[in-house]
Amino acid sequence: MDNTWWRYIDVRLMARGWKPADLSRASGVAESRLSDWRKRGSPPAIPNARAVANALDIPLVPLLAAAGVLTADEARQSLAAYTVDELLEEISLRFRTERAHAPEWDVIHPISEAANRFQLVADNPDGEPLRIQQERAWVSDSELPDPPGPETGA
Repeated sequence: MDNTWWRYIDVRLMARGWKPADLSRASGVAESRLSDWRKRGSPPAIPNARAVANALDIPLVPLLAAAGVLTADEARQSLAAYTVDELLEEISLRFRTERAHAPEWDVIHPISEAANRFQLVADNPDGEPLRIQQERAWVSDSELPDPPGPETGA
């Protein structure tokens, strides 16, 4: 039996120093399913293939081609072969996946007197707009008010 599919997975497992149990934990695909792929060469369902591709950090399309789910010609199809809805769904899925792995960094710090939404991106966490900080830094000494001094009586 030609088991190109499992060889494709096995090479990637060896490169990571993983065993099938590691892939099962990382992907959420049952070890019994992985064993079925290895022993019988049965192709994966799309959700399982996607989970394995994500766990191994490899593209889904070549994985599906190795599994025999897609032909080599189908794997090489241009984006024009897909409907807009199919492309949007794939993009949406990829953004959800990336967002799940992205650190929680604050980028936008809302302030009450923001003149527009774009200003919010450049504001600091203390709520002072960047333009105010810059204006303060651009004031020369000659533009500053005189420091308080002794009364002259004049």
